[in-house]
Parts: sequence; C-alpha cells; structure tokens
Amino acid sequence: MSIKLSGNGRWESSRMMLPQHKEAINQQIKEIGLKGKPELHEDELQIVMENISISFKRKTEICVTIYGEYEFQDLIGVVTSINPYRQNFKIELVDGFEFIDFAEVIKADLREES
Repeated sequence: MSIKLSGNGRWESSRMMLPQHKEAINQQIKEIGLKGKPELHEDELQIVMENISISFKRKTEICVTIYGEYEFQDLIGVVTSINPYRQNFKIELVDGFEFIDFAEVIKADLREES
C-alpha cells in the first residue's frame, strides 16, 4: 500500500489551501485578540463625566482612554467643546483634534498641573 493512503498521509501530502480557508484562519486569529468593552458602574461613569466637564471649564489636560476592539487608546489633550445632543465631545490634541463619543470612553483622568 502507498504511504499516501496510510495513516495521516492523505492529508499530509496535500498542501493546497483555498483562499476561503486562509481567510477563515486569519479571521479566527483576529477574533482571539478581540477585547470586550468593559461596562462602567454608575459611579465610574459619573467620575468620567465630571472630569470631562472640569477639563472643559478649566482648560486643563485630561487623559482619556477609549475602547478599541483590539487595544485601548489613550489620548491626552484639553476638552474644547461638549455636545450633549450628539453625545460626544471634542478634545484638542498636540497634533490636531478628535471627536469622541461618550459611549467609547472607558476612563478619564485629569492630568497633574505642573
């Protein structure tokens, strides 16, 4: 009997992979690295909103942690506007500005003034 037909030889001798299989494997690898969005307690949410408001009123720097599927992102800047209707705020960074939805914020800490 041929070596190809005995044991696992049938699959070992076939090295062909369909594009769909390759795509499915890559998708599984990405999903393994996914991070779930943490749910904030009401007290934590209140602290986040207060720190955003303080940064806006006093023009002090704030470090905002934003949720991302694969990693969390920290942005440091000053809150320049708050839009309660759109549920977002604008933060001025060193190299521009960004609009951030309140739902994406995980943490917001005021920076120490030096």
